[in-house]
Amino acid sequence: MTVSANAETDVELELVLLADASSSIRGDEFDLQIGGYARAFRDPLVVQAIEDLGGNGIAITFVQWSATFQQFDIVPWRRVHDAESAAAFAEAIERQARQVVSFGTAMGSAIDYGGNLFRRNAFRSKRKVIDITSDEHSNQGRHPRNVRDAIVEQGITINGLAILDDSFELEAYFRDAVIGGHGSFVVSVDTYADFAWAIRLKLMHEISGEPIS
Repeated sequence: MTVSANAETDVELELVLLADASSSIRGDEFDLQIGGYARAFRDPLVVQAIEDLGGNGIAITFVQWSATFQQFDIVPWRRVHDAESAAAFAEAIERQARQVVSFGTAMGSAIDYGGNLFRRNAFRSKRKVIDITSDEHSNQGRHPRNVRDAIVEQGITINGLAILDDSFELEAYFRDAVIGGHGSFVVSVDTYADFAWAIRLKLMHEISGEPIS
């Protein structure tokens, strides 16, 4: 369901998914990442978490990001509230090609972009969450810690998924400089092969609002 610009729809959660598409991610790794997101939204447990929120469901958008000025709205804001709308969202993610060509990893810019997206949608909720994935430290643009603090002051939570493929201290970096806000958390995986189960776990907790251990 797509909502017109002059409407305002109540939902239980507004969720921005920020998928790292920078050059550190090889083609097969990017495919595993995209496939993991799509599988998650077809997973019965994720769908159940959405349906348990009630009829309003969630508002969600999917963004690929890389360098300072490279953020692409791959799937614009839409409401997901049941298995059919979740499957349509999964299909929309899969249909889109990789957009990013730059070498940079500007995590601060991506977070800032994600925060601005909440002001450009037609939804209203009590919870706003940015979900960002990456496999390396930010190496371009504003430091994510400075952007993070400004976003959190707006009542937005930032959660992370750290892919420790080449950087085993990345989880600590996420905790120190990236995540923040009420109930924020980071999930880490050793390789892209583990991405699908990790994003499913992460989404279930973000949707339900329950803390993660």
